[in-house]
Amino acid sequence: MLALLFLGLALAGSDFGRWYPFAKAQALAQAHGRVLMVYFHSPACPYCEQMNTFVLSDPQVEALLKGHYVVASVSTATPEGQDLARRFRVPGTPSFVFLAFRKGAWEEVGRLFGSRPRAQFLEELRQVCAKAKGGACE
Repeated sequence: MLALLFLGLALAGSDFGRWYPFAKAQALAQAHGRVLMVYFHSPACPYCEQMNTFVLSDPQVEALLKGHYVVASVSTATPEGQDLARRFRVPGTPSFVFLAFRKGAWEEVGRLFGSRPRAQFLEELRQVCAKAKGGACE
């Protein structure tokens, strides 16, 4: 009982501008009814660096993610990341898997592979959000 209280307090003070380990991000997304974006990356991936530098750090992208998503950052260089990559059938990095918690289970609502321009990524984030939530997401 006490553990549930602490979990509730931890979830209440959530910062949706942060990126979390997978398990914490999954719990936050479920508790707050948000879309879970699982970002698979690797240290030696130039396309991941391109996404980090020019797309994911963009203020418009950050605002959309903060407003509607919980982001799980998963490095495929770790054993946990490799297990998750196999579980979600990730072909390489960067990959983005989008999940929504519906009817007691996680459902994949979108998937992206590879680097892309900021404007394209923003549009794809809006489309995934709208599909997951059943309406427009700005």
